[in-house]
Amino acid sequence: MRTAWLLVCAIVCTACAAQTVTVEQDPDTGYWQLYVEGQPYFIKGAGGDTNLDLLAELGGNTIRTWGAEQLDPRQWPDGRTMSVMDLAEELGLMVCAGFWVEHPDHGFDYGDPEQTAAQLKDIEEFVTKWRDHPALLMWGVGNEVAGPDAARVFKELDSLASEFKRLDPNHPTFTALAGVWPEQARLFAQHCPNIDILGINAYAGLPAVPQELLRQGYDGPYIISEYGPIGHWETALTPWSAEIEQSVHDKVGTYAAFHNSAITYQPDRCLGGHVFLWGNKQERTDTWYSMFLRSGEKTAAVDVMANIWSGSYPDNRAPLLHTIESSLFFSTAAPGEIAEASIDATDPEGDDLTYEWIVRYESSDKQHGGAFENTPDIVPDCVLQQSSSGSATIKVPDQPGEYRLYVYVRDGNGSGGSSNIPFRVE
Repeated sequence: MRTAWLLVCAIVCTACAAQTVTVEQDPDTGYWQLYVEGQPYFIKGAGGDTNLDLLAELGGNTIRTWGAEQLDPRQWPDGRTMSVMDLAEELGLMVCAGFWVEHPDHGFDYGDPEQTAAQLKDIEEFVTKWRDHPALLMWGVGNEVAGPDAARVFKELDSLASEFKRLDPNHPTFTALAGVWPEQARLFAQHCPNIDILGINAYAGLPAVPQELLRQGYDGPYIISEYGPIGHWETALTPWSAEIEQSVHDKVGTYAAFHNSAITYQPDRCLGGHVFLWGNKQERTDTWYSMFLRSGEKTAAVDVMANIWSGSYPDNRAPLLHTIESSLFFSTAAPGEIAEASIDATDPEGDDLTYEWIVRYESSDKQHGGAFENTPDIVPDCVLQQSSSGSATIKVPDQPGEYRLYVYVRDGNGSGGSSNIPFRVE
């Protein structure tokens, strides 16, 4: 009986053991490759820690997280309480587990021994907790930390990465840069020998990244650690500096083009990428990067990624929306003015669509670097009438200021989309 029990324990422990992950360069072709237990692995990933069952179902294989708290146990929609790592393993996903490295721009002093020692202690707790988990793919050492004093920060990142490698030699490390300009890849290569993979967060500049890396002298492995639509700092502005968000129709083309340019067409160096964001968040708007509506419906961004990952679209696809048509767009209106608005929305399956129009205040909590933003309030009594065909009559707010008109479109089968336009009242 004791022998049988030990055998069962051995089987369980083997099943739950960490997987060895390596990054290797083929001596003949020069191609870089990620391996999990000796098998080639290409990251078909998303940044986020929600809707993981759908990610796995649609052909994704990896998630990226940014901080230790994201891995903690939580209650999931099915009522179970478990960690992200355990759920990922159950679904056949792997995790690029990010450790949040403090930013000098946020007041962290890398010249203060007490602060740096505390950060090292946090690393030890994080690594020892998760290093043996079979869902672990690699460690993320910081996100967009570099800043103006990049050389100094890169040296500190390398020191932190060496601690990861000391505690866990079986998984590679990466750090994520906010683009590669100016000369970020060169400084990374010079100062970060303990970081195995260069991670790059890039949006409108993504197509230029592969050649820019070579120009800076970096020919090592990389992942696109974030990509998505055109960023809010890269887009057109109104005369009063409100950012103009791409339409759903335009975003779909952007996701595909960006993925192909820097990931699909770069098999010699790119190990894959993480689309941003597999979830919902307020960042300038609540739809700019969100691949799901706040009410839970998946958007067309999810559909296009499913096609990229698996070669096929979901059975039910999200509606495609163009830009809202209205005299309010890019304009200044008088208080109380009445305006018409409409949205051109089509559903691939011909599902009946419903429309929800709202007016919100323009965001007054515009942060940088993805920091948390509060969602602006809805302005009441602005939608006088809305039709089942996608049109609405809008009463402009009485108070001068900056606003956005939103429309949310849903197909009743778990998919949806949204469009918005900024306007001003004077």
